[in-house]
Amino acid sequence: MVMIDAQTVRGGRAGPMFHSAGGRGGRTVGTKRSILIEILGLPLAVRVDPAKPHDVRVGRELIADHLAELPDVRAIVADRGYRGLANLAARKHLSLDIKAPAKGTSGFIPLAPLYRVEHAFARLGRWRRLSRCYEGTEASAKAWLEVVCVAYLFVRLRAEPS
Repeated sequence: MVMIDAQTVRGGRAGPMFHSAGGRGGRTVGTKRSILIEILGLPLAVRVDPAKPHDVRVGRELIADHLAELPDVRAIVADRGYRGLANLAARKHLSLDIKAPAKGTSGFIPLAPLYRVEHAFARLGRWRRLSRCYEGTEASAKAWLEVVCVAYLFVRLRAEPS
């Protein structure tokens, strides 16, 4: 089982950049970081795009690019922003589990097991380089995100009890 989610981050202010307006309300000039997490909360794949494309479009491309490398995946868990992945999941013979808060609830409700994706984004955001997107190209932004994901894996490995 894998989980997918995206995060929109503000971009740097000066110099040439690949950032575009997007995110909630279309007002965030920055980058969309999409991440594929396995059930234990460990990152499997990342993708960096301008903030403008919707989560579903970027999620489709991320899954299509990396599904061949993950032959044991049988299910995708996502929030309701990824309802558009239903056709892709059906073509690839995967079950798609969309998590949403119960009807009539208001405020923030953590959705199990999707809180692990948010936890991974929070841990990655502790790296100063990823607090904003200062990179000028998508390739360098993805490279730094991958470097931090590897470091995150090493920190988790070191923290495991023997």
